[in-house]
Amino acid sequence: MGYYITAFTTALSAFLGLCFSIHAVIRGKNQEKTNALYMFARSVAIVGISILPFIYQSERLLLIATGAMLIIQMIDGIAGIYIKNRMRTIGPFTMAFIHAACLLIFF
Repeated sequence: MGYYITAFTTALSAFLGLCFSIHAVIRGKNQEKTNALYMFARSVAIVGISILPFIYQSERLLLIATGAMLIIQMIDGIAGIYIKNRMRTIGPFTMAFIHAACLLIFF
């Protein structure tokens, strides 16, 4: 059961990141739009990685995907602190905490 909770959490986090990047591409202007397109490309890649544990039923793949999302969410939280945006700080750090808890299920 822990495997699927972790896989679902990881995929949900990746899909939310993809949605944020799509929104940034639509809303962005000039350099901001260019940066958002790079964010979009990376978001598509991490969504693909987050789907693999459902296909292959591999704990190793799941640990890699969840670890990657933990790192991404931590950096996003730090970015939220830097830009002084409470929601862009609390949301990512909350997800990072959830990813860390999911990783603890396996250890």
